[in-house]
Amino acid sequence: MNSRALVNLEVLQPLRLCWWIFAVRGGLAIVFAVVLFLASSFLGIFFFDPVTLVYLSLLLGSFVLSNGLLLGVAAGFAYEHRLHFWWLALCEGCFALLLGIYIGISLMLTSQSLALLAGIHALGAGCFRIALAIKLREDRPNLVLLTVAGLVSLWVGMVFLEHFHQAARHTTQMLSGFELFCGIIWSVVAFRLRR
Repeated sequence: MNSRALVNLEVLQPLRLCWWIFAVRGGLAIVFAVVLFLASSFLGIFFFDPVTLVYLSLLLGSFVLSNGLLLGVAAGFAYEHRLHFWWLALCEGCFALLLGIYIGISLMLTSQSLALLAGIHALGAGCFRIALAIKLREDRPNLVLLTVAGLVSLWVGMVFLEHFHQAARHTTQMLSGFELFCGIIWSVVAFRLRR
């Protein structure tokens, strides 16, 4: 066995304990993407825009809040097992919790504030994905995967922030596509760690 394979095994062995964290995050993101796409497609037809925006704010707030709670559990699990990325999961969890609480408190979203909050969410996710990729830099395939996902997240966040004036339906459909992409990335990472 060569030295590079040995280094990859040393890095991946502790991470294999927490493959379920990435799997749950991926599954949660995929479910949220499907529900958000369906809600944005059908709710605008049956209800007026203010009712739709309240529903979408509850949906987005609960997703971000549950993601933050999951990351808090992941940080505790990683700290207990002395995994080197526990503080990163804790920081991302705190960011997600604060953003989710803010979205829940400011229940009456407009289409502009929905795009701004989606942009902040995507920018934060991109920064934390790139930081996680740096922490896992010895594992080249995960480094590339998480770096690409982080760069895409940063780009999507910038698009949301630059085009905050677009209609709420376009914002939610773009956000559902972005979360579907994130769910697939987390699922691939979980599958690679589980193998």
